[in-house]
Amino acid sequence: MNLGASTTYPTVRHSLGAVRWDRLTCGIGLSFALLSWSLSYGSVLPQLRDDLHLSASTAAMHGSVFGVCLLVLSVLGSRFLAALPNGLALRLCALFMVGGGVLFGFGHSVAFTLGGAVLTGTGAALFIIVVPGIVYAHQPQAPTQTMSTLNAFPMVSSTLLPLSVAGAAAIAISWRVAYLGPVLALGAVIAFTTAKAPVPPSPVENPVRIADLVRVPHLWRRWSVLVFATLAEVGTVTWGASIMRDLGGAAKGTAASLTVGFFIAMFFGRLALAQVLLRFNGQVVLRMAFIGSIMFFIPFLVGPSLIVRMLGLTGLGVCLSPAYPLSLTRLFELHNDTAALGRLAAMASGIGITFGPMLLGVLSDSVGLGWATAVLPIFALCGLLTVALPQRKQPHPLVA
Repeated sequence: MNLGASTTYPTVRHSLGAVRWDRLTCGIGLSFALLSWSLSYGSVLPQLRDDLHLSASTAAMHGSVFGVCLLVLSVLGSRFLAALPNGLALRLCALFMVGGGVLFGFGHSVAFTLGGAVLTGTGAALFIIVVPGIVYAHQPQAPTQTMSTLNAFPMVSSTLLPLSVAGAAAIAISWRVAYLGPVLALGAVIAFTTAKAPVPPSPVENPVRIADLVRVPHLWRRWSVLVFATLAEVGTVTWGASIMRDLGGAAKGTAASLTVGFFIAMFFGRLALAQVLLRFNGQVVLRMAFIGSIMFFIPFLVGPSLIVRMLGLTGLGVCLSPAYPLSLTRLFELHNDTAALGRLAAMASGIGITFGPMLLGVLSDSVGLGWATAVLPIFALCGLLTVALPQRKQPHPLVA
């Protein structure tokens, strides 16, 4: 029996109607939105730094905590994850993300805000690890399309949060109110939606250790692409508002709202991904995503005006939108043990989320934000080179 899947991207033959929108699927989508809202520290980073008088590297730690939680859970939490039922895991995710968001929003010291980031990051990390397996078990007719569509939900939160923060500043309301209200509302809606929704266990046949899984041909290549896609996206999301303010000269209250085009472009790009894959091979789409990202980083980072920077950032949203979900699903097609692949994918995301924002923060403190942002197109270039490496056909080592 061959335990591995083909290393070519499968043909997608489903329209948007192929996604079954039941209570569980809606609850997962709303949980994605909660994850994005509670962890979108980039939209409030300028205000947080002013409130608590933080350095750039200390502020960046809030975004990096999520990545650390991903790494810890994926590397050390295999027994805990194996013993945790999927239904309980989903409910713990929402509880931790809401609790962490409340602690961060009410925190008036670094200890409280970082504590909230740790709690939220733990719930979000658990969610990122278990959800792909649940989706593959619950939506076997269209897992790729379902994951792509669900990954569009965070873009809604990421679009509304900067607008909420800017609106709060316009009417002299604290950013904390704009941040906290939707966290509590989303938590309540998720609890109501998923209260009685049955959650299937992740399908695992002949489970393997990660030490064995890494011998699958092309796995390290696709894993590395996922790392670089995460580095480019998270670095842009976390520092987008600061770049608009510090490099573009935007006012503090409006800097976050100028990033909205990026998230709108990401939302529609991810909704359209399944249809794009009807016409183009996934490898080609990934190459074009990284090439386009490199091109649009130029006007975003060195544009002569705010309008040029906004256009560059919006173009980045279009180009980066397929990179993460496509890299993730390409990794998951290599083997049928979704639990093991979930931990491996979480390691990749954890590396990107931990070191992307933190590297920008450290470089910003040492050489200035203008020079620090040069690492963003370098991440995209590394992703492009990894995708473009010639592939050799190899026999699958996990064949029984």
